[in-house]
Amino acid sequence: AADLSLAPKLFHLQVALEHFKGWKVPETLTSVHAYTKALFSRESFVKTKPTKENLIAGWAPKVNP
Repeated sequence: AADLSLAPKLFHLQVALEHFKGWKVPETLTSVHAYTKALFSRESFVKTKPTKENLIAGWAPKVNP
């Protein structure tokens, strides 16, 4: 089962941290990768997720005040 309230938070974590801090979820965390893959592949998430560009633009003022 996938927790759809967690999907947007994990997407923000994945995109924003990689962009601003150069950080990625370690490959050794295989369960986290499997879980995010399951979440991010759901049709409901795919249809409603923000673009990476919009997400980065939204975080930019908070990360680079």
